[in-house]
Amino acid sequence: MDQWVLRWNFDKSVYQPGESGRIHFWLENTGSNHLHIEKTWLQFDWQGDQAYYSQVNRQVPPKNNYYLTSLQFDIPSKKAGMITYSVGLDFYEYISYTSQWQKLPQWWSGHKYFIKSIPMPYYRAFVSRGLKPEERIATNPIVEMIKEWGFGTRTVGIEVFSDPNLIDQATRDEIKRSDCFVAIATKRYLDALSGMWRTFEWLHGETGIAFGLDRPLLVIIEKGVVVEGLPGYLVSKGRYPSVEFDPLNTENFRGQLDAVMPSFRECIASKKSEEFWNAIARAVPLLILGGIFGYALGSSRR
Repeated sequence: MDQWVLRWNFDKSVYQPGESGRIHFWLENTGSNHLHIEKTWLQFDWQGDQAYYSQVNRQVPPKNNYYLTSLQFDIPSKKAGMITYSVGLDFYEYISYTSQWQKLPQWWSGHKYFIKSIPMPYYRAFVSRGLKPEERIATNPIVEMIKEWGFGTRTVGIEVFSDPNLIDQATRDEIKRSDCFVAIATKRYLDALSGMWRTFEWLHGETGIAFGLDRPLLVIIEKGVVVEGLPGYLVSKGRYPSVEFDPLNTENFRGQLDAVMPSFRECIASKKSEEFWNAIARAVPLLILGGIFGYALGSSRR
């Protein structure tokens, strides 16, 4: 049985949607037989049965560590957040007692690794959402997906606390300091007359403040909820985008959010000043986590 260590590193610690990148591979042969590396593979979570590969055709003697190759890849323009991937090899092992090269089964890393795709610049989003425990359980995953698209989120009562007598002023101040407004309309009570679910009342007031301050708006509505008032009017007239979510099907919602977010960010960008861009450029490096290096152990089994 032969053994090896495949190592790799990406050319950046974090990427942006729509960007190209490059990964480099090394192989350490820790066994006693020669290995002939035919191809290296890189497969991201969105590729299905497809994968990137590079033709190598290089021998690695026992107890040696050789650079193999690099390959280029592309991040889809609507792919943000944590991106999982696997790496693989096509290769041969030299069997000394038969003096022949034996084709080994295609090898893939045993578990998933990840890199980050984070749009820049980093924006500040005021998120209007319910504070009850059951509402936060439903909205916490949504807020995390919003963060993956390059947003820091603020909600009065969650990230921001205020004197109960000054909540209205604190809310207005936070919306004013934010670059955009996201309303998440979750179920609050069942209307006995209509049989429809209504959301929390102050979502309408916070939407009114954001609309008055001309902030870009995005309305996210839980399946089964009827949104009336100003947010309902703005959505029905096509003035602002809306996305429906089902707490039991978050992956479907993720796809819808990914389709909306590039345009939403473009809308925000059109309102930004040069001073803000410079401030964000200084702040972003503190917010990024990346998986630039990686390695995996392997062995042949006979």
